[in-house]
This record gives sequence, structure tokens and C-alpha cells, in this order.
Amino acid sequence: MRTVKWITLSIVILVFTLPTLAQKFAYVQSQRILSEYQEYVDVQNKLNEIRNGYDQEYQRMVKEYNDMIEEIDSQSLLLSPEKKQEKMKQAQEKALAIERYKYEKLGPEGELYKKSMEFTKPIIDKINKLIADIGEQEGYDFIFDASSGALVHALPKYDITDLIIEKLNKGAAGK
Repeated sequence: MRTVKWITLSIVILVFTLPTLAQKFAYVQSQRILSEYQEYVDVQNKLNEIRNGYDQEYQRMVKEYNDMIEEIDSQSLLLSPEKKQEKMKQAQEKALAIERYKYEKLGPEGELYKKSMEFTKPIIDKINKLIADIGEQEGYDFIFDASSGALVHALPKYDITDLIIEKLNKGAAGK
């Protein structure tokens, strides 16, 4: 008899405590948030303009180098060996300057990368703060990023991407 009471009491306790142990999950699609958030799109357009400027300057430098080589080739019979060697040295210096420019502007730690970090970091921080705020307000225990590949399956009802985009764009419209 006693064991029946303990089993019944245990079941009643489990029935009332299990819902409090349930965790609430949600997910976002960060790539979609970024592509639909106008402030981020504007920054990407600005970065593309900067990249295009660097690319144009690089192409101009390459054309100058090619013109120098072409001039050396066309005048090779007319130039003295010393003069030809001097012009070849200038062409080599130009080639080094081109590579240095490409690395300094477009390289992995170049100016374009630094500008990208400078412009996008505040936006990413803003998005992460908003996600954390919504997570707190809505009582989510976990919010996953579906774009990172860490999420294999989720029901659409747990996707809060639209809510994030809506709040971001509402905040941007208010400025």
C-alpha cells in the first residue's frame, strides 16, 4: 500500500514539475536578417564602392606597368644595355608597388577588411543585443542561428527571424 502511495505521489509531482523543466527554443536566420536589414545593405553598398575604387586604382597601376613593359619591348633595339636595364628595374619596382598596393588595400588584413569590420561590427552588435533582449522578454532558453549550419531541423513556429527584421527596420525608420 505504501509503495502505491509513493508511486502516486511521484507521478503527481512529475506531472506538475515537468512543465517547469521544459525549455523554450527559437532560431533565427542570420543571413536573411543581414540581407533584409537596410542599414546592413547600405553598409555593404558603401563597402562595394570602396572596393571598386581600390580595384580601379589597381587596374590603372597594372595598365601603367603593362605599358612600361610594352615600351621596353618596342624600344629594346634602340636602347643601350644600361638604359634598358634601368627601365627594367623601374618596371620591377612598379610590379612590387602593385603587389604592395593590392596587399595593403585588398589583402586579408588590408584597408578594405578593416573598413568592413569598422562598419559592420556595430550592426552585428546591435542585432545580437536585440536577439538577446527578445530572448529575455519572450523567455527563450536558447536561440540558434540556422544560417551557421548548427541547426538540422526546426519547426517554422520557432523562427523569430521576421520579428528581428521587423524590430531592426522599425528602429532604423525611427532615426
